[in-house]
Formats: sequence, structure tokens, C-alpha cells
Amino acid sequence: MQFQAEAKCIDDPEQLAAIYLSKYFGNQRIEYPINPFQMLKDEGVLFSLMDFKKLEGVYIPASGDDDIPIVGINANRPITRQRFTAAHELCHHFRDADKEISCPISGKKNAIESYAERFAAALLMPINELRNQVRRRQKNGRRYITYDDVLEIADYFGVSFEACLFRIAYRVHAIDGNTESTALRKRAAKYQPEKERKKRHFSYAKLYVGLIDCYREQLSFEPSDFARNLFQTNYIYNDSRMEGLDVTIEQAAEIVTDLRLNMQNSEYCTEENEVYMSIAGHHDMYQDIFAVPVKDSLSVYDMFPLNKKLFSHYPYPDYGGSTRQNNTLVIGAKFETVDYNDIFTELSKIDAEIRDFYNRRTEMPMSEYIKHVARIHHWITVVHPFPEGNGRTSRAFMNVQLVRAGMVPIYIKVEDKREYIKALERADKEKDYEELYEIVFKLILRSYIDLNKSI
Repeated sequence: MQFQAEAKCIDDPEQLAAIYLSKYFGNQRIEYPINPFQMLKDEGVLFSLMDFKKLEGVYIPASGDDDIPIVGINANRPITRQRFTAAHELCHHFRDADKEISCPISGKKNAIESYAERFAAALLMPINELRNQVRRRQKNGRRYITYDDVLEIADYFGVSFEACLFRIAYRVHAIDGNTESTALRKRAAKYQPEKERKKRHFSYAKLYVGLIDCYREQLSFEPSDFARNLFQTNYIYNDSRMEGLDVTIEQAAEIVTDLRLNMQNSEYCTEENEVYMSIAGHHDMYQDIFAVPVKDSLSVYDMFPLNKKLFSHYPYPDYGGSTRQNNTLVIGAKFETVDYNDIFTELSKIDAEIRDFYNRRTEMPMSEYIKHVARIHHWITVVHPFPEGNGRTSRAFMNVQLVRAGMVPIYIKVEDKREYIKALERADKEKDYEELYEIVFKLILRSYIDLNKSI
């Protein structure tokens, strides 16, 4: 309350941000990127990701002494914008705690909104550190820096390329050429910063860590019929398409409904519908993900009944649930699978890590456990334990690991298959998991939004 009173008297958002940073970090060295979600949490503000269409965020003040202020942040916006919105709403908490404020995505901003925008930029990109980063890139006495330099600085601060470009242009004056706002935006669009980020294998994973670890309570999950029914059609449709099955989402929904109602008597469990037998197996496998009561143990060998169920409706159901007995070449893969004689040796190593992380899951940040699940998923793809169905089984097992740890399940949209495969290949070739981490973090948050917007 004392800082809120002080904040209302400060007309310069740069000054307010500097004062708050000094108050928040004290004598500690500031680590970048700064985490505005943690700042909201430390100030006693509850934030929530919302399925907004036209708003960046909202600030709802406490209604009384027994209430707490709430911030809503657009879940559909990029993580850099979500961080900026968190800092923006923090400003409203300090200066506008007596009123409810909606912050639109577009349109002319009033004085209150403009102040909060400038505060957010100054908070996430403190001017002295920004100048330091620019100076490091002004080589050979040159005054201006390149757009590649701006991209690196934006990554350092965890902000969008455009936000960083504008701040460098107007506060540090280190951008050459026309710096009028429209011209800058056009130049930024022509540069294609996201494409350049991917070329350099920059990842937003560390930014998602800052969000997810502050959002642990909201991301907790318990299986329910509602969640099972919400996910199963999308999960089965997308996972089937990932493996090349030509099925529409309407067909997948029809098959899943028929299987739920008729079980083994479903018409899709017959040889006449052999093309759909994997979907029938997918449906059975999916039930294990949401099995209740949730088991309080976890082992890599929990994959075996999953793989068995995947093939349970085939003419020879014994085919599933056993390891391959020969070496195989994975078409299109960038790695060699484990020799079949070494499968159980590798599975034993995986099992030891799974048990260790699962037993310590409540003692570590949520992001660390999710990273572990992503790494295990990649490791299993390399071991390639089964003759068939390794991708579907390993993705199902990824969900088993999440749900048993009290976290939301995920599914990969078929449209995102290429990005997912590239992330696995990056882990294969470079032992770099950052792109895979980012994908799984985004999927966790998308599942949370899907569950909550349907309630």
C-alpha cells in the first residue's frame, strides 16, 4: 500500500520502474530475463490466463480487505506479449488499484494505458542495462546496431523484437534510418524476426519456465469424465493423423462415440474396418491415461500395457506389448535406434530416472518435471522398444507421466508435426532439448485453457 501511494505521485514511468526494480531486487544482482509473473505473485496479485479475443489483459481490484486483486492475461498471445502484459498490469496495480481496467489489443491508447506500456518496457528492459547491451554490439566505434543485434538483445530481455527495436530506437538512438513508428514496423516485418530466431535455434523455453513455475496451483489436474471426453476425440484424431491415418475429426468423433457406447461390440472392432482398428486401440490406450484412482507409482514398464492395448483390436492382438526382436531403420530419422539386444538395459536406465523424478516431483519446480518428461520422451524414441506403435505409445506414456504427477495431459496437433519432429531431431543431433521443452510447455498451457474455457 505504501508503494502504491508513492507510485501515484510519480509522473515518469521510467522513474517508477527504476524505483520498483531497486525496491524489488535491493542489493541483489538482477538476472535477465526479469520475471513479471513472479512480481505479480510477490505483490499478492492473482493472475490467470484467459481465452480473451480482443483484450491483452484486465486488472480487477480487490473488493475489500478480505479480497485480492486479479489480473487476466490473454492466453492466445505470444509469451513475450504475455510477459509484457503482466508488467503492464503490475503498473495498474500500483497506480490504478481503485478501478477495473480492460486493456485492448488494438486501438488508440489513453494516458493510463500509455503510461502502463512505457512502465512495462522500462521494467523488462531497464535503460542502463539496455545501453550496456547496445554498447557491446557497437563494434569499431559504430553508432548503430544491426537487426541481428536487436534480435539478440530482445532474446536477452525476454521481449518481442518489435518492443526491443522501438525502445532502442527512441531511448538509445542506435537504429539507423527512418525511425518513425510505421516505418519501423514495416522494417521489422520485412526482417522476419521469428524466422531468424528459428534459424539461430533461439528458444522461448526459459520464458515459459518463468510463467509455469508461478502458475503451478492453477495447472494442477485430476482426471474426470469431463476432461476425458473433452480430450479424447482431439487426442485420437491428431495422434492418428500424426501416424498417417487418413481420418477426419468427424470420423474420429463418430468412432470414439461408438466405442464408448458399444465397447467390444463396436462395428469398428471388426476386420471389415481394419483401417480403424488402431483408433479402437487408441481409444483403449487413452482410457489408461485417465484411469482412476490415479496410481501413486510410475515406471517405464507402464508403457507395455499401453502398446498392447494399441493393437488389442487387430487380428493378432498378441503382437502388441512385446519388444522388437531385430534392428530397425526408422525412415526419416536422424538417429540410430538402440540395438535390440540392449533394449532392456536402456529401459532400466530410463526407469531409474523416471522413478527418481517421480518420487521428487513435489520438491522441484513444475518446469523441471515437465523438462524431464520431454527428455524421457525423446530417449524412448531413440530406444524404439516396440516393433510398431512407438510414437503413439511414447506420446501416450508422456501423458501418463504428466497425469500421475497431477498435471494436465497434452496432444500434438497434426499441423504441428513438422515442428515437433524437428525438435526431436535437434535433440538427436545436438543434444539440445530447448525446442522440445518449448513445445511441451506450450502444449501444457493450451490444454489448461481448453479445459477451463469449456467449464
